[in-house]
Amino acid sequence: MFPNEAEQLSHFGTWEFNLVTQAMVWSDGIYRILGYEPDEFELNFDKVMSLIHPDDRQASLEQIQATIASGQPYSMQKRFIHKNNQIIIVLSVGKLVYDATGKNLQLCGIFQDITQQIKELERLKLLESVVVHTNDAVIITEAEPIDAPGPKILYVNAAFTQMTGYTAEEILGKSPRILQGPNTDKTELVKLKKALKSWQSCEITVLNYKKNGQLFWCNMQIKPIANAQGWFTQWIAVERDVTEQRKLQTLLDESNELAQIGSFEIDVINNKVYWSPITKQIREVPPDYEPDLQTGISYFNGEKNQSVIAQRVYNCIEKGTPWDEELEIITQKGNPKWVRTIGRGEFQNGKCVRVYGSFQDIDKRKRTEQELLKLYEERNTILESIGDGFFAVNAKWEVLYWNKMAEKLLKVPKTQIVGKNLWDLFSDYKDSPSWHNYHKAFAEQQSVHFEDFHYGLQKWFDISVYPTSKGLSVYFRDITQSKIAQQAIALSNERYDLLSKATNDCIWDWDLEKNIVVRPGKILEQLLGYEPLSPEEVDPFWALHVHPEDWKRISDERAALYQNPNENFWEDEYRFKKPDGQYAIIYDRGFIIRNKEGKAIRIIGASRDITREKEHTNEIKRIQHNLDALINATNDFIWSVDVNLKLIAANNTYSRFIEGMEGFAPKEGDDVIRSSFSDAMKQKWELLYRRALKGEAFSFEESVTHPITGNLIYTLVSLTPIKKANGEITGIACYAKDISEVKKAGIQLELLNEDLKKQAVALAASNAELEQFAYVASHDLQEPLRMVTSFLTHLEKKYAKQLDEQAKIYIHFAVDGARRMRQIILDLLEYSRVGRMKQKAESISVKSLIDEIKLLYREQIEQKQAMILYSHLPVLFQPKAPMRQVFLNLIQNALKYSKESVPPVIRIHATNMDRFWQFSIQDNGIGIDANYFDQIFIIFQRLHNRDEYDGSGMGLAITKKIIENMGGSIWLTSKPGEGSIFYFTIPKSALQSNDN
Repeated sequence: MFPNEAEQLSHFGTWEFNLVTQAMVWSDGIYRILGYEPDEFELNFDKVMSLIHPDDRQASLEQIQATIASGQPYSMQKRFIHKNNQIIIVLSVGKLVYDATGKNLQLCGIFQDITQQIKELERLKLLESVVVHTNDAVIITEAEPIDAPGPKILYVNAAFTQMTGYTAEEILGKSPRILQGPNTDKTELVKLKKALKSWQSCEITVLNYKKNGQLFWCNMQIKPIANAQGWFTQWIAVERDVTEQRKLQTLLDESNELAQIGSFEIDVINNKVYWSPITKQIREVPPDYEPDLQTGISYFNGEKNQSVIAQRVYNCIEKGTPWDEELEIITQKGNPKWVRTIGRGEFQNGKCVRVYGSFQDIDKRKRTEQELLKLYEERNTILESIGDGFFAVNAKWEVLYWNKMAEKLLKVPKTQIVGKNLWDLFSDYKDSPSWHNYHKAFAEQQSVHFEDFHYGLQKWFDISVYPTSKGLSVYFRDITQSKIAQQAIALSNERYDLLSKATNDCIWDWDLEKNIVVRPGKILEQLLGYEPLSPEEVDPFWALHVHPEDWKRISDERAALYQNPNENFWEDEYRFKKPDGQYAIIYDRGFIIRNKEGKAIRIIGASRDITREKEHTNEIKRIQHNLDALINATNDFIWSVDVNLKLIAANNTYSRFIEGMEGFAPKEGDDVIRSSFSDAMKQKWELLYRRALKGEAFSFEESVTHPITGNLIYTLVSLTPIKKANGEITGIACYAKDISEVKKAGIQLELLNEDLKKQAVALAASNAELEQFAYVASHDLQEPLRMVTSFLTHLEKKYAKQLDEQAKIYIHFAVDGARRMRQIILDLLEYSRVGRMKQKAESISVKSLIDEIKLLYREQIEQKQAMILYSHLPVLFQPKAPMRQVFLNLIQNALKYSKESVPPVIRIHATNMDRFWQFSIQDNGIGIDANYFDQIFIIFQRLHNRDEYDGSGMGLAITKKIIENMGGSIWLTSKPGEGSIFYFTIPKSALQSNDN
């Protein structure tokens, strides 16, 4: 066994395995390699196998078995699982040990941890592979001389030879200037020389020359290499042939025209503005139009858009702030249009001399998105650029200075950190790149520049550290946006593939010379129900499945396009036959790529199945047609107005009216404040329209002389703001209805109301006289009846012994007749007072009201063994006395007209009817024939003689009058011999009674 110290220094350990006893022994070195303590688990063969990586266990077992069988030692690499679950790589060496008889006794060997050696070897191989096999050319030169003849080339990789044609043997020892020539941009070379003399990194793109004299565009990134002492010893350059990218840029310029992208320039010094032809086309101005800045801004729609673009131009000129905005303009022809405008500033000696940018027509996309998506909409103001943050610490890491920008960037006030230890406040960052670089700068007394991510703030910072013997000075700035941009650039190479997968379009690339079609994403044939095709099969397959009529048209059009070098864009719609025999509608478009001779060699395009879109479009057209027919069928006036008081649309009635007034029909975009209006009328209608554009919907009456009939007509006009989903007002919906007949009826109604008022005054006087008469009549009529009753009663008492039975019967008839006559007079008086006596409304519990009536008729109820059933009765807000009279009369009727020997059962129920309560009072009495349903509510109308049922015949008449006076109604259902149900409605509140 090796000593423990040797094992620890060399990262190895020894082991023994007794083949007889199966006992296993490890040295401390093996436990240390695997992260365990010696007594942490029971050591046996199975435990050892469990620590080996699952993928290496079988090979390890087979190696041990082979050694035992052959007696040959072994050496192999295998992976073990560390206690912390990390994978480590060990070199395992083992051999057999024999006893004195030559019999194998045990296996023994060593483990050595070679994880770091393997990782370092892989890293070195990777670095070598990157330099040797990278597609970019790599050149290493001497550091000097910078001036002619230039530094000598020390190393080039194979990619350099492939790019330039020069082999390493041909180029080593020569200057990189061998690649330059007459067409190499001297300005870029001056820029490079300046950077080299300053020992600064530099990136340029210039025209270089290959060995065979062929020109190519070369992008080179050059950086200085310093030795351990900080002296610059070499330059390393990474170069790339970007000729194809340059060609693509040219192609992009051509595409801009197809994409409706124009350009503009503002000469700030001379106050001149230039618009490209496409920009003029977008703005719908003549080709010879000479723009100026103020007019250009005024074409933007509305104060908000004008303010935004004016602010962007100002910020660009004053602060160098670029802009990228999507705004709405009004073209010179009055058409609204969405555009994307991008602007940048060019500065000389710190002063803006030129603003330039692009101007793109994005109206179709904006309208297609229904103006709901506003991508990357800028705020009214752009954040001002910020300076560097700065702080200083001493050798003890105590903060000496903390500026305002540091407060702003790190969200730590100066008062909380100055004089305190930096790492006490930023303890979470003690193992961060900042911590290591700060300590490195202080320890080595060399400036350090690095980038670090602040997790708490979720921001990237560019940090420069400058040490002194007494501490550090640290400058930092927020580079989060720059990092995001770098990530975006890194991801941009993936976008083509992602786009082809994510878009609803099926992207295709057609090599016309080989006649093969490649589809990188969705495959249209599969979407239509066919099996995937090879690139060679696509074109013949489509020739067979596109509708014959469409295929001939498409073929002819494409053949003509191929022959015309000035036309590079193709699009068409056609029918494509699916497996079920039905035809799908396909929208196809493509861009033609040509060689130097103008020959079409390739088309890149996209296909989309628009069958459903076509069906939806046709359905929308049908609905629109029906809607137009409906709007134009009415005699009412319908029109709509935009925010600039321009006509959007109008129906035939409106158009005929304006045509009759001015001699010609209005059209879209006309002013709705017509020139034929009087000044007062113009002012009035403009105020009304402006009121609606502020968000108010309202109606008003308007009278006007009809230009065709000459009649004065009255209209009810309604103006309603038109709003988008976000609440923005885009116009006004206007509707005017001819109410002339209603107006005439209203005038007649006013005259009738005047007559009714006069009649009401006369009726009030008559009612007062009738009230007085009713009182006098009831008093004067009752007095003789009281006398008759009184004298007859005295006569019966005084001469009872002298009167025979017949005389007593006569007296009874006379007294009873006087009593009934008195009751009739009282009922008539009560009937006449219904509706004329003003009583105060109050909250009435109907249940309590019925309880009072039950108490009043208790003797009669008990005598007849009657049952009155009710539950869940409401509370009303009505005068109490009339309500008591209604329920009393109906319950009394139910008791009175009950069947002999059958106990009355009276059920009272209430139903909620919105503003009313509907009550029902049901009995099991004698019932009523349907022929008498109306008669029973008329005064003095009785269905039975007085010998059968007592009464005056006034109760139901009074009940009906009370209910109707309250605004309700009463009716009944009944069957003779089965009983009756009286229904009546009562408003929930006396206020509703008054309304009714």
